[in-house]
Amino acid sequence: MKPTKEVFGNKLRIRACGLCYREESLLLVKHDIDGEILWAPPGGGVEFGESIENSIIREFKEECNLEVIPDQFLFFTEYLSHPLHSIELFYNIKSYKGELSIGYDPEINDRKIILEVDFLNQKQINLIPDRQLHAILKSCINPIHLLDNRGHFKY
Repeated sequence: MKPTKEVFGNKLRIRACGLCYREESLLLVKHDIDGEILWAPPGGGVEFGESIENSIIREFKEECNLEVIPDQFLFFTEYLSHPLHSIELFYNIKSYKGELSIGYDPEINDRKIILEVDFLNQKQINLIPDRQLHAILKSCINPIHLLDNRGHFKY
């Protein structure tokens, strides 16, 4: 069983992520990454030859069992903490259908890293310790305001 940092580390990783809402609640995935919890919007690595939109569609199906239609590109983030380096492209999700359920991460198929998937509102997000939140959520006053973000954010 390889540690997550060994699987994804020491290379630049392009991730496609989606912001999916039900009213003012944002869909988040709770990951167990080598014993550390991280709540983040669904998303993952873009495979060679795969479009960003198709990557988002695949990731939502794998992680949450939802069929989605990606909409417009919103913003991107850069995460750099050796050995991890990723560029994350965030898109608005136009619509979704299906029965929300806990999925899997095929890149780490020897253990379950997805613990929970749910739509969380700001009060629920505020109950999660900052160290367990994706960087885009740490200074967020309301998750719906993420739709207003444009540009490049470094974390």
